[in-house]
Amino acid sequence: MIQISNSIEIACPQIQVFEFVADVHNNPKWMPVQGVQKISEGAVGVGTNFKQEFFLMGARYELLGVLTEFEPHQKIAFSYDSPVFVWKGGYSFEPTANGTRMSAIGNVTLTGPMKMMETMFAPKIRKLINDTAPNLKKILES
Repeated sequence: MIQISNSIEIACPQIQVFEFVADVHNNPKWMPVQGVQKISEGAVGVGTNFKQEFFLMGARYELLGVLTEFEPHQKIAFSYDSPVFVWKGGYSFEPTANGTRMSAIGNVTLTGPMKMMETMFAPKIRKLINDTAPNLKKILES
């Protein structure tokens, strides 16, 4: 299991940061995914299902996601499942004097034949995920 955690302060109101992150259609703007589609009906909340497309080592994969916790303007937790990994984690949102602190925590577990290479891929996976926070900051602050 690869543990992930990071935190970043974004100079925007907490509601704005939360609403941008909660809209899964924004994921390709700040995450390393190429496309996203909400596949469940109704408002976004616990149980919302979506799928995303990503490329890894030249291969295309479909990533299925579900929101496991959803506290408006406070917290979003999720579980992603793909043919090569499972990622369970979440984001919390706190007001600061200058905007919002968004913190992420989670675990990525490689599956199948990739499981044996988890230690080797851990630094690259952490960097890939940790690079999303500065992307989000740049988008929201511009």
